[in-house]
Amino acid sequence: MNKHLLALAAALSLAGLAPAHAATFTGVVGSTPATVADYSVDGLISFDIDFSSITSATLGYTIGAMDVGGLSLNAMLRNFTGAGLEGYTFGLSSGSFGSLGTVTRQFGGTSVIDFNGGNATVSFSPLEFLDVEIGDPLFAGAGRLDWTILGLNAGDTLNITVSAVPEPETLALLLSGLGMVGWITRRRRQA
Repeated sequence: MNKHLLALAAALSLAGLAPAHAATFTGVVGSTPATVADYSVDGLISFDIDFSSITSATLGYTIGAMDVGGLSLNAMLRNFTGAGLEGYTFGLSSGSFGSLGTVTRQFGGTSVIDFNGGNATVSFSPLEFLDVEIGDPLFAGAGRLDWTILGLNAGDTLNITVSAVPEPETLALLLSGLGMVGWITRRRRQA
């Protein structure tokens, strides 16, 4: 009996009658030091990003027919940088955010969400040092809501860029370090 079910499933997929996978993950756009895992299914874009440094990651998707009416988004963002993060920014290459659901932090604190069209910013107080759940990636329920993306058509390419925003002191330290390297390089050239 199992052989017959497998044969039927294979025949349906060859005939094009099997449901099409929507929101197909096409990969990470460009190079990034972050580790990305995709768990998307029809009507839902879902991913994990492990940030090992203060950087951004751009994920590419091809939109299918199942995603045209509206697409849910959830994500797990893990901070392995060792630095406190002031927040995360999200940018869409096409479409726009219809609504922003919940943001859950590991040890509490407040999260302020601001969005305008295809851009969204999540700010933390106090700084966040661990994991952040966007929407409901672990299917915990209990009032957690996925974000939504609207305005996409079948065949569209959607790039989602997620950037970790460091605390101001970390950024100032990074910039002063880069300035010092530039000064030393200039001094060596003159010598």
